[in-house]
Amino acid sequence: MPDQARPSLTKWYCDCVSATGDVFLGYWAVLSWGSLTLPYASSLFRPAGGRPREHRTTRAGAPPAPQEGTLEWDCRALGIRGRWIASRPPHHRTLLDDVNGSIAWRCHVPAADAHVRLPDGTALDGLGYAEELTLAVAPSRLPFDELHWGRFLSERDALTWILWRGETPRQWVLHNGVALSGAAIDEGRVRLPGGRGVLELRDAVTLRDGPLASTALRAIPATGLRLLRGIERAHETKWLSAGTLTDATHTSSGWAIHEVVRLWPG
Repeated sequence: MPDQARPSLTKWYCDCVSATGDVFLGYWAVLSWGSLTLPYASSLFRPAGGRPREHRTTRAGAPPAPQEGTLEWDCRALGIRGRWIASRPPHHRTLLDDVNGSIAWRCHVPAADAHVRLPDGTALDGLGYAEELTLAVAPSRLPFDELHWGRFLSERDALTWILWRGETPRQWVLHNGVALSGAAIDEGRVRLPGGRGVLELRDAVTLRDGPLASTALRAIPATGLRLLRGIERAHETKWLSAGTLTDATHTSSGWAIHEVVRLWPG
């Protein structure tokens, strides 16, 4: 059970990118501390070549619902309905479990055929991803100074990476259902170990850039932001990039969504 002296944040993230580069990002979250519960949800849609459009609500409704091989999300307040049909098995991992708290990562859908209907009736079809992150740790006790996260999907490859930089650097990499160690990760390239290939990212388009409190956490009321004291200066940048994963036998092309969060930007 989470320590009731600590705020607990459960955050769902799901996405879909069409073959032409239309992109949807969806978030559902609930922030809890003792008897206080603050739900919120948000969405971002960027048509290929257009500008991102964001919507937020504190009437989040039910979270995404994973079933055997599928995940569905119906957020009436945002006018969003989505369905993700998994093509890879789920992957769950405890990223932190010590005296400071815990972080659990549940990658429910590492890769999927995704179908999202937007409030204006637009139907978006493409490859998609969905995860759930549960944090029961005070923001001031987060075990990193800088977080790199990303996912790349093509018809053949599914790659997800998490990198913590700071006093105790750590990383988690999942490629086609296999957990890997020893990858080399930077903002434009992921080099996989054991000859599994190199992912090159190019033509990055910024989806979101700014203080975390005014981007990913903007829908949280001021009361909730006070509970998250310790990340006031945190800065998030999220991109959509074209990607190519090449190894000794094949090359696959697709889309990557990736981000960097700096807790203490210079």
